[in-house]
Amino acid sequence: MFRKILVGIDGSPQSLRAAKTAGELARTMSADVCIVGAGIAGMTTGYFLAREGRSVVVLDDGRIGGGMTERTTAHLSNAIDDRYHEIERMHGELGAKLAAQSHTAAIDRIEAIVAQEQINCDFERLDGYLFVPPGQSTDVLERELDAAHRAGLADVDWAQRAPMASFDTGRCLRFPRQGQFHPLKYLAGLARAIERGGGRIFTGTHATDMHGGHPARIETSQGSV
Repeated sequence: MFRKILVGIDGSPQSLRAAKTAGELARTMSADVCIVGAGIAGMTTGYFLAREGRSVVVLDDGRIGGGMTERTTAHLSNAIDDRYHEIERMHGELGAKLAAQSHTAAIDRIEAIVAQEQINCDFERLDGYLFVPPGQSTDVLERELDAAHRAGLADVDWAQRAPMASFDTGRCLRFPRQGQFHPLKYLAGLARAIERGGGRIFTGTHATDMHGGHPARIETSQGSV
């Protein structure tokens, strides 16, 4: 068992209610792209499509970010849970490099969006630490360090302990330049950006059926897209 820590953010119910609430779909409409799900994946997709000039509709049967996004740890990390030595074993060194590059690029992209759209979501860079439970060997961390370096994360290094006053982690790995943010504040900023780009977001709207073809169609109880 490994532990990975970053400094936590406010996870109180008050903070979780910070997500923007949009109106329900009330009529049939058309768009270049209809996205079902207003979590971080759906909203990010909508954001990039709107920036490319596509007309976008985002639907969710709850509120924006009301599913897994509001229950996330809010950590943005390339110290991934599957471990680089395991990814390398299963997918080779190239597979591990791709995993490291994609996770690193995702943190960089969120940081760039926060700056470009001026989203006040408590984004910050900070170090992450990977350690084993008390009494367990750190040999597996040696393997992970070597694999992380082969994957291109050359700045991962040893720390004598993670900076936790209440618990001595012992020797651990330090992954620099991880990130954390408030995901619901971030999504509220993405929603504003999508709407500025002409996109439309409808919450409380359940997708009841989907039809492929040209054109594709999403059915809801209130209308279709």
